[in-house]
Amino acid sequence: MSKASRLSQPNFVFISTDQQRYDTLGCTGSPVARTPHLDRLAAEGVLFHSCYTTNPVCMPARASWFTGQYPSHHGCWQNGVPLDQQADMIQSRLKATGYHTALIGKIHLDNVWLRKEPHPPYGFELLRECEGDPYCKDEYFQWLDAQGLYEGYMAQFKKEGHKAGYTRDLPEDKHMNNWIAGHVEDYFRERAADRRPFFLSVGFFDPHHPFDPCEPYASMFRADDMPMPIFADEERATMTPLAREKREREEAFCRDPSRIRQTIAAYHATITHVDAMVGRLMRALDATGLQDNTVVIFTSDHGELLGDHGLIHKGPFFYENSIRVPLIWRFPARLGVRGVDRDFTSHVDLAPTVARLAGVSAPHLAQGAPLFGDDLRLRCAPARDAALTEWREKRFQSDEPFLVARCLVTCEWKYVHYLGRDFGELYDRRNDPHEFRNLWADPPHQPVVRDMQDRLLRFILESEPCPARTDIF
Repeated sequence: MSKASRLSQPNFVFISTDQQRYDTLGCTGSPVARTPHLDRLAAEGVLFHSCYTTNPVCMPARASWFTGQYPSHHGCWQNGVPLDQQADMIQSRLKATGYHTALIGKIHLDNVWLRKEPHPPYGFELLRECEGDPYCKDEYFQWLDAQGLYEGYMAQFKKEGHKAGYTRDLPEDKHMNNWIAGHVEDYFRERAADRRPFFLSVGFFDPHHPFDPCEPYASMFRADDMPMPIFADEERATMTPLAREKREREEAFCRDPSRIRQTIAAYHATITHVDAMVGRLMRALDATGLQDNTVVIFTSDHGELLGDHGLIHKGPFFYENSIRVPLIWRFPARLGVRGVDRDFTSHVDLAPTVARLAGVSAPHLAQGAPLFGDDLRLRCAPARDAALTEWREKRFQSDEPFLVARCLVTCEWKYVHYLGRDFGELYDRRNDPHEFRNLWADPPHQPVVRDMQDRLLRFILESEPCPARTDIF
């Protein structure tokens, strides 16, 4: 009997964070992280070392999770562009075969700014919304208001800003992370009672800015123990105009040890809080007897610059810590599926992998590939020889041209093509791992630029979704 045949209609718990870079777990090499539960998840499962987001901001990346498509195909090309509610998504495919589908926490497939009405469910039978932005009066913030804590939360949110780390003046049991975990525990008990297979997406807002851990997590990290961000004075000369302009605004903050180290400490504290909730969820899985047929997945939608290169927050930047994210898959222990995968992985692979494990068809025209074979072994050959991250942007209601960029990461090079612009990016990943020297305009590297441009075009064309032909007419 194969391993796959012993995984019948598995449950799925898809845990996501927001804005968590790859190097923030103990299992991914962080010297300061306190993430015992996520580290255990990786030790008991498969850790993917080279997972890249499809887009370095929330909505496009999240839409890729569920559709298996890059933003240029699913249409949610930027924050503020809702995903089509009729889009073909993995949760809808599972629901059609009898799965219960639920999302507890952040969904953000539609606009959330100043939202007062419920978020569209996007194929989830149950949606408990907690977007993290207090201007969105979602279910969590309505609950917090009923506790008499919303106005104080908003006042501190407006006062402290979004750059420097600070301690959230809120009891832990009233924090959104704990609110999410409590609802997940209830959900597990319900599924244990009815034994219906389920796909549950658990969306934590942390460690997204503002970097505002509550106690006891805020006191677990000392600013003086935090490493300084990576930057070099000489890199400014070869930065793109976009990066140089942002660096001019933020460099003073990012290079001030007292402020940036406090922010880094706060960032790690929020991750430790999430880690504690992951431990709580794993204990609930065990207590309800669901762990023996449940696949647990962990990732983040995109990364965070956190002072690297004199920059903070996220896109349109393709530095490694902005686009590389953690990815862990843990199977039931009885199956013995463990290991480390160093090949390129993309968020477009999530939906096709879940579909294969569940024995359902993947979303139509999905561009990703399953990460495991039918026997649950890690793929014997990489699904791709590179990773693609996309970007498209222009100011809201502006007639200015779009800023369109595509980033291709290979083992040797990172190449960023900006459509119609007289600048680009090329980094030697082996000899310049911190990406301090942009070689795009360097004369000796023009053959590499041309080759990478060809590889990017080939990757895009080969990844275009192509339905099967069924007849000659």
